[in-house]
Amino acid sequence: MPSAHCVSTVEGVILAGDRGFCDLLQREEADFVGRSYKLFTDPRDMDRSTRMLSVLEDGAAPVRLQKRYIRPDGSSVAANLFVTRFSNPDRLVSTLFWRDHGRQLPPARLWEAALRIRHVHTARVNLFGNELSTDPVGSLLIGIYLAEAEGRNLALAEVAEYAGVAPTAASRWLKLLQERGFVQMGADALDGIQLSQEGLLRTEAMLAAVYDVPDAILHIGS
Repeated sequence: MPSAHCVSTVEGVILAGDRGFCDLLQREEADFVGRSYKLFTDPRDMDRSTRMLSVLEDGAAPVRLQKRYIRPDGSSVAANLFVTRFSNPDRLVSTLFWRDHGRQLPPARLWEAALRIRHVHTARVNLFGNELSTDPVGSLLIGIYLAEAEGRNLALAEVAEYAGVAPTAASRWLKLLQERGFVQMGADALDGIQLSQEGLLRTEAMLAAVYDVPDAILHIGS
């Protein structure tokens, strides 16, 4: 599944986009740099894009949005959009991915849940340090899920860094996950790490639990 990145001002003027963003819009960088996102947004999604910009705050949790972009031939392409606001200088950094060859986007709420779990994990590391923030199995599963959803090839070193463990430890956990039928990978676990079908189903069920909190828990202490 293709992925892309772009940087824009807080007003939505595009400052830079990678090759993936060019492929998404089917335009060259010179065609969109310095121009407003409004020129490339499907009119049907203009209001939601404007609302998204209005709620973004520096340091806040990233915002997820599904929207459609207009291509030069007049067709539109749906993409999942994940936007974070940074200061000094004030910029919006976006990650996008979209359908390719008929493959469906993962459900937006599951993707959002995975991104928010990653955001909380990063905040925990920053606040408490890596030693007090390790959850190797959960982090490995989330890292693999996001890599697949965003169309990235995942190597051992990358997923180990995300999980906050040494590559040797990550390799041991991955081999256990493979033995249980939740992960597929090559013999040396250096690349091609993927969730099995059963692993994907269980990981998405885990992500769905983010939104399926029993009322009894929500009302504790109320």
